[in-house]
Parts: sequence; structure tokens; C-alpha cells
Amino acid sequence: MKYLFIFIFILFSNKVYLQTAKPTFFGAKIGYNNSNISGETTDGEKSGYLGNEFYIGLFTETQLTTKINLQTELIYSFTEDYSFLEVPITIKYNVYKKLQVFLGPKLDFLLDNDDDVFESNYKFKNFGISADFGAQYPISKRFFAEARYSIGFTEQLTQDIQLDINNAKRNTFRIGVGYRF
Repeated sequence: MKYLFIFIFILFSNKVYLQTAKPTFFGAKIGYNNSNISGETTDGEKSGYLGNEFYIGLFTETQLTTKINLQTELIYSFTEDYSFLEVPITIKYNVYKKLQVFLGPKLDFLLDNDDDVFESNYKFKNFGISADFGAQYPISKRFFAEARYSIGFTEQLTQDIQLDINNAKRNTFRIGVGYRF
């Protein structure tokens, strides 16, 4: 419920800004998600695992100037057995007619975690912070393709006894398509 409140707050914040009659788009996206969980073993050596899944999301995009847009998103993704709700807030810059680059912070919420202990062999933190950057290419007026990379700043997987991974951060690479309504 609190995650829905966060998204509604972000949408409302965008709506308040929209009172200046700036063009705004709403849309949906879907794509391939490659997650890299990297941490350390108990002995201090590098450790981790890779997961390949899909992601799905909703977004709003508001034109700030002729070259700059503000985009807020709500993305559902998962890695192995763990579901995440992600809230990226990015600034997009029109580099050329058919190319936009973007950059911004992302809030990561672990959905299926109970009191910071998901299972007896795993310990997670419910909240993380990342940075998103990437590019979008408009295929048509409504459809676009995107590629993005997210770098995790906070350690969300504090302990995985079975795989011997400790203090791990989650980085993701995504490619996908979207549709503007």
C-alpha cells in the first residue's frame, strides 16, 4: 500500500507542475531485465549471481523545455524469487531528433520481504537507492525502444548463506519497448 502511495504522490507532483500546460504523456513499457547481484564471500572474495527476467512498468513524461523532459516511472521487476517495485525519476535530454538520453535516481523496494528476513537463509533490506541512465529511441510517435543500466548504491542483500554472498548490491541492465498513450 505504501508503494502505491509513493507512486500516486509522484504522479500528483507531476500533475501540480502540469498546471503550466506543458505537454504530458502517459504510457506503459515491458522488456528484458538482467540483474547482477554482486557482493563478497565470508572470506572477503567477490561473489554474486546473475538473473534474467522480464520487467513491466507505467510512466508519465512531462516536457520541461524543447530539449528536456521529466519522466517518473513505476516498474515491477524480479530477480530469481524476489520481486521489486522501482521508482525511477529521470531527466531526459533530446540529443537528436531520434535519440534521447536520460539520467536520474531510482528507489528500489523489495516487495516480498517480511521484517528484513525473507527466509532463514537470506537477509534483505526492504529499501535501496540506485542511479538509472540510458537511452530511448522513438520508433514512431507512440512506440519507443529503450536500453538502460542501473547501478545500486545500497546493499540490499545483506546475507545469503546458501550462495555465500554478503553485502550485495543489485545492478540491472534492461532493454525494452514502450507505448505512449
